[in-house]
Amino acid sequence: MAYDDETGTIRDVFAVERPVGTSLSDSSIPGGISALLRDAAHALAGHAVLYPADAELDEIRAEAREEGRQAGVTKGVVIGVAATVVAAGLTAVAVKAAPQIKNGLNGLRSKLNRKPEGSAETGPLQGATEPPATTDDEPPRRGRHLRIA
Repeated sequence: MAYDDETGTIRDVFAVERPVGTSLSDSSIPGGISALLRDAAHALAGHAVLYPADAELDEIRAEAREEGRQAGVTKGVVIGVAATVVAAGLTAVAVKAAPQIKNGLNGLRSKLNRKPEGSAETGPLQGATEPPATTDDEPPRRGRHLRIA
């Protein structure tokens, strides 16, 4: 039941029971319906029986909530399956691409670790200086030989 201060009226919601082949009459207020019943020839056929609709509305609301839950569960399942498929696809792509990516990164790392040409460490090769000539006619000894004087 709802009270409207502006018009000074009360609005109730009812479930209407009427015989088959009848319809509710139009009210004198535009958009409203009367509890009078009319037959197919639009002749007065009686009054409709009105029942408070609280129980019916509660049932309708409960059905709507249940349908909403089912729709939510269905959407959740669809989203979950889609996310799983996408994750599996991305994993497969990553597994297939990992060796190529690793090789590319190793190649890049080796290029970055190279010293620029002309630097002190990798400059052009210079001739090796010869050791000073010995005054002895003996060739220099190599290895662990000791020279006793």
